[in-house]
Amino acid sequence: MRRVLTVRAPAKINLGLTVLGRRPDGYHEIESVMQQVSLADILLFEPSPMKGLCFLCTDPDLSGYDNLVCQAAKLLEEQTNEPLPGVRITLVKRIPVEAGLAGGSSDAAAVLLTLNSYWQLGLSKTDLLKIGAALGSDVPFCLQGGTSLVRGRGEKLEQLPPLPFFWVVLALPHGVKISTALAYRSFDSSLIGKPSLIPLLKAIRLENRKEITDWLSGGLTNTLETAILPGSDLLGSLKKRLQFLGLKPILSGSGPTLFILTENYSLARSAARAVENEGGRAYLCWTLAGSKEWSNV
Repeated sequence: MRRVLTVRAPAKINLGLTVLGRRPDGYHEIESVMQQVSLADILLFEPSPMKGLCFLCTDPDLSGYDNLVCQAAKLLEEQTNEPLPGVRITLVKRIPVEAGLAGGSSDAAAVLLTLNSYWQLGLSKTDLLKIGAALGSDVPFCLQGGTSLVRGRGEKLEQLPPLPFFWVVLALPHGVKISTALAYRSFDSSLIGKPSLIPLLKAIRLENRKEITDWLSGGLTNTLETAILPGSDLLGSLKKRLQFLGLKPILSGSGPTLFILTENYSLARSAARAVENEGGRAYLCWTLAGSKEWSNV
């Protein structure tokens, strides 16, 4: 690498999430359909005369070497006993932090893919997925990209056909932070195994846009809603206000992000304005068809 390489690391949403029960290791078994969207962090990679890693971030709070970017680079360095060329990584943060959009995980995936090539480590996809799983539950999906059925703790992946194109409005109430661990401890245990993702998977495999949107607007899409929405007045209020306006917001993952899918750009813009009028942060983006769309700018 003799020049600056610019890499995009996109956010993800959970089109559906089902908790299947607690595992012997204390974590929960899940089944989720994950989808990458165009909102992305930007990572700049450039050669450095200094050995090792130099890391900078546009968000000073994320500039420490405990950032997943640095952890990913460190795990790659451990794959060889040879000195590696110096590299300077600058992270331009665009994905909101602690929003459940896998920003940090996507950054880590981008580092694994890029430095594996830059350092000529020759690690296979299987190797990278194993390293990614050690970094976080969402990293394997971020390495694969596109649309996937994710099982286990996130390490079991099945690539699905690309989702038909949708505009996506991400909605976040200001100041809301959600504890993922608390959400998993507090959801309604009578809903284990619900919702069934079978109709959603069938609709995606058939590339049936209407059946996809019907499933998303038909009721419970995320087991964790039963813990998260009652525990956050601001999030619950924002969802109710958007529903009152005729929109169909859906909770992504363990929150606190709601998302709205639509084919209509004008409706997407109106939905984004509605979110802002209700005091939330809105991000207008779109669905990505696969990892080839995000490897480089």
